[in-house]
Amino acid sequence: MPKIKQQPLPKPIETVFKQSGIKIKKYTSPASFERDLKKFLKRNQVLHLSTCRDNDPRSTPLEYRLNGLTFYIVSEGGGKFANLEKNRKVAFSMAEPYVSERDYWGYKGLQAWGTAKIYKQRENPKQFNEALKKINIKKALQNLGLKELPPQINYRLIEIVPDKIRYGNPREGIYWVTWYRKG
Repeated sequence: MPKIKQQPLPKPIETVFKQSGIKIKKYTSPASFERDLKKFLKRNQVLHLSTCRDNDPRSTPLEYRLNGLTFYIVSEGGGKFANLEKNRKVAFSMAEPYVSERDYWGYKGLQAWGTAKIYKQRENPKQFNEALKKINIKKALQNLGLKELPPQINYRLIEIVPDKIRYGNPREGIYWVTWYRKG
């Protein structure tokens, strides 16, 4: 059962928000927060995935697709997979464009932590294809004029189930709320 923790608004920031016409929402349930979080996630499509192996971190911008609050990334390969073979714990972040000189309180972004699973097209075809169905990949392929993923490449699919997501977006009333998958 998910839970949320809303960071208290410091008094000086509360005063500035009031002067700026910013009203911060008070969430009464994880579901009410998840609705706003999903709006942000649907507006975006790129996350920066951080992996680590042997004390050597790596961050990779990747397109994602969603099913609920589970993230899916289809990829041909890369160094992130060598890291994930050794350590499935990941973090990722995403943000919308932000220029503080125009609107200091206009930032919108999140950080997330979780565990990744990898499904290889040839080695795990059942799990790979089930995950593709969850993200309706056929529609995306049709838009590209394709019927299936090009068979020359052994695609991999990364499934990330976040344990924790921290999201801030003051202009939309969200001041650093942390969502936890398990309460």
